Amino acid sequence: MKSFALIVPIGPGDDELGRFHDLIESLWGYERGARLYVAIDSSTHVRNVMPRDKRMRNLVTLRDPFHGLGEPLMGRLSASLLLGFALIHQAGPFDFVLRADTDALIVGKFRDTVSQFLARHPQTGMLGTLGFTCCRESPHYGCEKTAVSDVVDALATLPRDSPGFARIEAQLSTAYRNGYAGKEYCQGGIYVLPFRTLERMSGLGCFDHPEDWLPLAVPEDVMMGMFTRTVGLESTDFSLSGEPFGSNWRGLAYSPQEMLRRGHALIHSVKSDPRYSECALRRFFRNQRDKGRK
Repeated sequence: MKSFALIVPIGPGDDELGRFHDLIESLWGYERGARLYVAIDSSTHVRNVMPRDKRMRNLVTLRDPFHGLGEPLMGRLSASLLLGFALIHQAGPFDFVLRADTDALIVGKFRDTVSQFLARHPQTGMLGTLGFTCCRESPHYGCEKTAVSDVVDALATLPRDSPGFARIEAQLSTAYRNGYAGKEYCQGGIYVLPFRTLERMSGLGCFDHPEDWLPLAVPEDVMMGMFTRTVGLESTDFSLSGEPFGSNWRGLAYSPQEMLRRGHALIHSVKSDPRYSECALRRFFRNQRDKGRK
């Protein structure tokens, strides 16, 4: 059986803990867990993030790694995930890393499909929903191709004589030489990194200075899309009907019934959907899991 690690950032509120536990429950409903779990807990208070009904000896919690420094949902998250990816690299090897937000869910089997795809596509370094949404009919679909990367805009805010500026500029320049264009990334709600991406990032020193990203208004998924090109790989879409990823930047791309009909297994987001409450969506997918157990 192919092994994978799961990494999840958790917000400070109690509702975020509940979301994390539902995500873990959904994973166990279809894939019987990961070999390693990494939780990045942004709460400033000590708390146990482990689900009560799961004995997860392979859970590592990074608690408030940068003590509130940096842009909360931008630079701080980017820097924290670099710490988490470095930890996973040290604990590896794994077949791949699944990165998920707490408002993502697992609604079907994915392990074998993802592993087989990565084996057939050695140039893939980031796998998921390319850009904002898996919905090809959305006006947002494909807008990243002509957009300016957030890394470019954020880099301009750093002092040019700072070590962080020099390091990130060098990483961005290498990405451009390797084909980086527009704002190439997979939607951050849920995506996969093959272990080769972490190996190459480690080899190039990409994990050495996560603090460089703290002051920058760069979404973590955009940062990782750049790093994927820096290490000579590319971001790949795997979100057509019949493919596992069904991600949308806000809410679901389709109705919950249509998400299942299309065969998506890794979905985002069950929060902030204008048509359905988060409670209703979680209840729907929980009922689906329960039917599968009977």
